[in-house]
Amino acid sequence: MTAPTTAPTTAPTVAPKGTGPDPTPDPTPGRTTDPQPARTTGQESAPRGRLRRALPVLFPVAVVTGIGFALYGRAGELAALVLRPDSVPYLLAALVANGLAVLLSMATWRTLLADLGPGVPGRTATRIYFTSYLGKYVPGAVWGVLAQLRMGGAAGVSAPVVLAVFLLNLIVAVLTGLAVGPIAAPWTIGAEAWWLVLPGAVTVAFAVRPGLLHHLAASAARLARRPAPATRASDRGMRRALASATASWGVGGLHLWALAVMLGAPPLTALPVCVGGFALATAAASLVVVLPDGWGAREALLLLALTAVLPWQEATAVAVASRVVCTLSEVLVGGAALLLTLPRRSAPPARPIPAKD
Repeated sequence: MTAPTTAPTTAPTVAPKGTGPDPTPDPTPGRTTDPQPARTTGQESAPRGRLRRALPVLFPVAVVTGIGFALYGRAGELAALVLRPDSVPYLLAALVANGLAVLLSMATWRTLLADLGPGVPGRTATRIYFTSYLGKYVPGAVWGVLAQLRMGGAAGVSAPVVLAVFLLNLIVAVLTGLAVGPIAAPWTIGAEAWWLVLPGAVTVAFAVRPGLLHHLAASAARLARRPAPATRASDRGMRRALASATASWGVGGLHLWALAVMLGAPPLTALPVCVGGFALATAAASLVVVLPDGWGAREALLLLALTAVLPWQEATAVAVASRVVCTLSEVLVGGAALLLTLPRRSAPPARPIPAKD
């Protein structure tokens, strides 16, 4: 007996696959009839879009919060220093010195950007740098990178170039800081610290052979499980970046020297201690990315250096005053740079004058 070719009239009618409300997926390979995945994808992308729109607002709020955290609890110490009749010139000199150091650090970053990436107008480059620079007051190093990626992309700089500039700038800053730091060793550690000249020798080797920095950047990228920088800076550009970064540490250390001399440190002995101690403490603390601007770690290292020329109480006051002076000078210089580089509003197009009859 052959099977009937039509179903009995009492059996329920089955709609063809893909035309009725039956959500059963089609077993045919390569075909999908259920539209639910598309709706899920749209639902997942909506929060990402909202987050991207909120970042321009959340980022400055986080920066202001981080700056407030850096200044919290230090108003009393700063007021005690300012109220001294002879302290104002020293404080002004410290503010100016650290402000110049910030500008030199920007020059280092812009040197690498000009060497690695496409031409970016000076106003745009300055705005990118200081927006990401103030992001260091937010815990974690990712905020500065995100700001550079977003603003650099808007300026026509590709993400690989932005990341390469960020990584090389960090390496150059840390290397030169560790190279300048040992000049404080004879007064802080003694003759046993001869091995601290090794970072300086390494930095000199990188200045002679700048290509070695790219190998170091590739190794750092591998440790972070990130792709190695695809672009390569010229030897001349790397040497200029190393020179401006070294100058930045030297000038920045003068602010600590002014504060130490203000509280009674011998000027000649305190100069190498403050310049070297500031460079070493700041470079080492910058690697502690979980703290805003290395807060706490830098002060601890500064105390070890300052106690070579000041009693413990005065050294503590100088370390606290250094944090306040650095924060104020960075906010003033960064804020002024951002105000001076505000995008210019284009003039509205002139309305055509109607012709007279």
